[in-house]
Amino acid sequence: MNDALSFSIVIPTFQRKAVVIAAVQAIQRIDYPGAIELIVVIDGSTDGTAAALAEVTGPVPLRIIEQPNCGAATARNRGAAEARGEVILFLDDDMICQSDILRHHALSHADGDDAVLGHIPLDPASPPSLLSRDVAVWAERRAEALRRGAPLTLFDLLTGQLSIKRDVFAKLGGFDTRFTQGGSFGDEDLDLGTRLLERYKVSFNPDAVSHQHYVVTPRQQMRQWFDAGQADVAFARKHPGRAGELFELHGLSRARTQWLLRPLAAIPGFARALAEMTAAAAERAGAREGKRLTRALFYFAREVVYWAGVRMAGGVPSSNSALVLCYHAVADLSNDPVLAEYGIQAQRLAGQLDRLFRRGFSFIDAAELRACLAGRGQLPRKAVLLTFDDCYAELAQVARDILAPRGIPALVFAVTGMASGTNEWDQVIGARSLELLDSEGLHQLAAHGIEVGCHSRNHRAMPALDDASLIDETVGAAEDMERAALPKPRAFAYPYGERDARCERAVAAAGFAIAFGLRRRRATRRSNPFDVPRVEILASDHSWRFHLKTTFPRLAGLIR
Repeated sequence: MNDALSFSIVIPTFQRKAVVIAAVQAIQRIDYPGAIELIVVIDGSTDGTAAALAEVTGPVPLRIIEQPNCGAATARNRGAAEARGEVILFLDDDMICQSDILRHHALSHADGDDAVLGHIPLDPASPPSLLSRDVAVWAERRAEALRRGAPLTLFDLLTGQLSIKRDVFAKLGGFDTRFTQGGSFGDEDLDLGTRLLERYKVSFNPDAVSHQHYVVTPRQQMRQWFDAGQADVAFARKHPGRAGELFELHGLSRARTQWLLRPLAAIPGFARALAEMTAAAAERAGAREGKRLTRALFYFAREVVYWAGVRMAGGVPSSNSALVLCYHAVADLSNDPVLAEYGIQAQRLAGQLDRLFRRGFSFIDAAELRACLAGRGQLPRKAVLLTFDDCYAELAQVARDILAPRGIPALVFAVTGMASGTNEWDQVIGARSLELLDSEGLHQLAAHGIEVGCHSRNHRAMPALDDASLIDETVGAAEDMERAALPKPRAFAYPYGERDARCERAVAAAGFAIAFGLRRRRATRRSNPFDVPRVEILASDHSWRFHLKTTFPRLAGLIR
């Protein structure tokens, strides 16, 4: 096999020194004629993992990468970015490989597979517990079903042992790091699996074996299930067509779930107290067979904890409406005779967003709203989309310091034709000059996951324009953004919120998928996608008025 495929093995690890050392030692015993490299990404561990790994010797070259604790998805992406092999084998840090594992992965790839899943039975040396026995049963049932020819589903595509061609991984864009931000657990593998199965050939090879050395404690698993509930909501919002299938795995439609588990999960503090009590009992029981009641209570508590996580993340997406908020400048403009109402200081903006969080709002992105309006998905309860008009220069700092740390997506609208790079449309009526984001600044927003749409070229009231000018303000603005190498804009906001049927047709003809006006009401599935209402937030919207606008926007319009 002189032409044997080359492999890069990537392992993320966090605070599991002894476990990952055993995994790396097993990799050093792999028998494979092709080139192999091993990349271990230490995701913020403080337990001496790096020093211990440096002492491991063997024929497989080992690279150790250390990073702050950012989560498994970020760690895997970092390792993949450093990989040089034709195929990347992702392993969890508790996988003890058989020596022939790469030979079997290579055979499957030689048959034309783009990605290969291996068998992950329980390592017999795992500490005995109530949980490890179930892990063993699950692994064998999964393998047996797939051996019999059961179709692969995205729920089979776990990153415990998954090899994927490096160019395929790059085309997919890697793992979505939002699923494991800050070290949380869950669903980055389901998300990758969804994208993988849609476009590529994936197989299961039962002879490619790595034994899982399972050391997760009952307390740790409780935390994982809470995180999994939150991650499932994020997954359902990103892939609305799979939401029902996902939640039915946890019995969403069963009477027990509807009338017992979810109501208990909604009681403040109940899930946490139940989890602590049953996890402690499970740890005391160990693997003893006689503790059937302890076992039953533990699994009951785990389900309650899962639904508590779902609730914390906004609940099962089932709403067909959203509150869309419109902000302008994030600055103190109180001394400006024209713009005083349109500037809100950064500290006040942050406070408003935090209040929305405390009131149970779930921030969505523009893609989720588009899918809902098109009938392709539903939204979490109390969904809110944050938008900013004009793209003033301070917005890059707002995205970095206020939105990104809170995990809030946003949709911003740029005015593309200002030669001076300032708000020329306001200056002609006496406003002061305010700097707009340039192309580099707009790229920074996109790098923070913020979608950039168009607010016309020249910020003119569109109903008064002739047909040629309408084309310039819509098609021309989109072309400006594409010339700046920004993503093709999908969203448009009418200057001053002014529009009519002719303007809507011009925006649609320019290729936009959605357009926003300014009306004090919620956006619903019945909303015109080219006249989606937004609630404008102004400097005079202090405490009670902000609460009223975000609770009963139509009523707020009646109160001066």
